[in-house]
Amino acid sequence: MAVENFQRELYEKKLETKKYFSMAFEILKVFINENKLWTIFFVIANIWKLFSNIIENRIYDYKFLIFIPNLVATIYIGVFCIVSIIKIGNKIENKIFEYNLKDIMKKYLITIAILVIAYLVAGEIIYMIANFQAAIFGMWWLGAEIVRPLYVGFELFLIIFEIVVAILSLVVFGAIIFLISNVFYFVQIYCIRNISVQKAFRLNLKLLEGNRLRILIPVVSLAAVNFILTSPFSNIAIIVSLSFLKFLPIYAVFPISIIIGTISSLLIIFIITISVIIYLNVEYDYVKKYNKNLERK
Repeated sequence: MAVENFQRELYEKKLETKKYFSMAFEILKVFINENKLWTIFFVIANIWKLFSNIIENRIYDYKFLIFIPNLVATIYIGVFCIVSIIKIGNKIENKIFEYNLKDIMKKYLITIAILVIAYLVAGEIIYMIANFQAAIFGMWWLGAEIVRPLYVGFELFLIIFEIVVAILSLVVFGAIIFLISNVFYFVQIYCIRNISVQKAFRLNLKLLEGNRLRILIPVVSLAAVNFILTSPFSNIAIIVSLSFLKFLPIYAVFPISIIIGTISSLLIIFIITISVIIYLNVEYDYVKKYNKNLERK
């Protein structure tokens, strides 16, 4: 089926996850074919970001020579993602791309601000949990004191304690994912629809009702794959200490950066594509149920 006909299929009914993936592959091929130069620069920017993370930890002078291209690459990656959302949405809805640079930069800056706030809130939660180490050791000591009179073996106590800690960790991780998932439709709405930030966020919350897992499962799964793929290049301390790349010379790291950067770039575009497809499918269902004109709310 031609990409131009996908809108009708998305409007007819809510699709299964398998169908989202097949649609995303078709649209991805069309998008790359129609935006070759944009995509090439995006891949180069991602490769540089990965490679620079490694060389940054190995040089101590002239770091500004890395900072400047890093800043340019970061801005370009962000703008590319915003433009990709708009272009993919317009392609599916058979619209002409009409945004100017001012509109794109406005959407880029506001979107980045929203995501940074969500990231900081999630980071603060993680930081608070990390500072609960004393409390965990307290639980260990208290638990040991309680089970000692009960003649519970140390091995059994250790298993119980690890289960409790694992459950608490899963609860915290789930809370963070739930928090971040509250903006899962916002970026697509704000980029594709001509509405204000406040209206976009309210519509995002309405679309999330009964449709949170629909977008959360595929997007988070793909994002996790991308994170694992690029983790050897991460600046996160615990990952850096485990990364095999720190043992390799620079000339060996560069070709790895090219391979991983290229795969990661295509995966990011695919994540953007499938998130737009799911958003439009959910929004069309909402429009049919409540007969809404979304851009005139």
